[in-house]
Amino acid sequence: MSKNLVFAAVLLIASSFFWSGNFFSGKIAYLFDLTPFKLSFFRWSLALIILLPFTYSRILKDINYYKENLLLMTTIAILGVTIFNSFTYISLRTTMVINSTLMASVAPVMIIGFSWLIFRTKTTKLQFTGIFLSLLGAFSIILKGNLTNLYNLYFTSGDLWMLAAVISWCLYSVLLRKIDKSTSQLANLEVMIIIGVIFIFPFYLLESSNSSYFPSSILDFTIIIYVAIFASIVAFFSWNKGVSIIGPNRASLFLHLIPVFSSIWAISFLNEKFAFFHLIGVFFILTGIILSNIKISNE
Repeated sequence: MSKNLVFAAVLLIASSFFWSGNFFSGKIAYLFDLTPFKLSFFRWSLALIILLPFTYSRILKDINYYKENLLLMTTIAILGVTIFNSFTYISLRTTMVINSTLMASVAPVMIIGFSWLIFRTKTTKLQFTGIFLSLLGAFSIILKGNLTNLYNLYFTSGDLWMLAAVISWCLYSVLLRKIDKSTSQLANLEVMIIIGVIFIFPFYLLESSNSSYFPSSILDFTIIIYVAIFASIVAFFSWNKGVSIIGPNRASLFLHLIPVFSSIWAISFLNEKFAFFHLIGVFFILTGIILSNIKISNE
């Protein structure tokens, strides 16, 4: 195994670990009334301030590239910064951490699907079968393992918010490959954060109009600092760099570590329980992953 692959693996494991803490933090934020867009806005604003001294010169150097690719950068920023995290925090208001992270397990096969749709990457019948089975597993979790819930439209809205968040994240990951690799990963992240915060801001104002506009406790600040530094800067930089080394399809496999880490947090500190429908969902998701990556493992 080359040093580059080992380096990529370390980066992607780190990103999954810190993102698992993001799900846990999002649930704690809800339990202590730190609202989704407020958390998202202050998280990214703090990350923006921390990164700016290290990135502004490179951003100015590549400013013409960013101007010429403003639509691309804006689309990626909205998907990865504005939508994904905000929707994740909204989902955690009405669903369990375990549910949200298992839903995120659909991402690897969904990334393969979007790669085929957008870039026409070669996709096998087994991979299409894997995509179908993984989605079946996700919907098993959404429906709590009971098809009558579909007929009665009885399911947790948080699961649907998380599904939308996962779709957004997969599109973000696939579109990353369109960014010129000669540009700075850290500067690219800062540009995405700046654009993402602009789009989060009006929702933050609207949400906070009925409460307070600022964090109000030490716990609020602790959560914001964690998600700003570790779940934002460290995790996103690690993910983006890892994707640039081994590509989105292989990198997506590491996302399966998120529910492993998150389940440990949730079961240990939130007293969440693993239900039978979770096992059904995991079975279909893992089967789909294995099938969809048979070709990848033989390359």
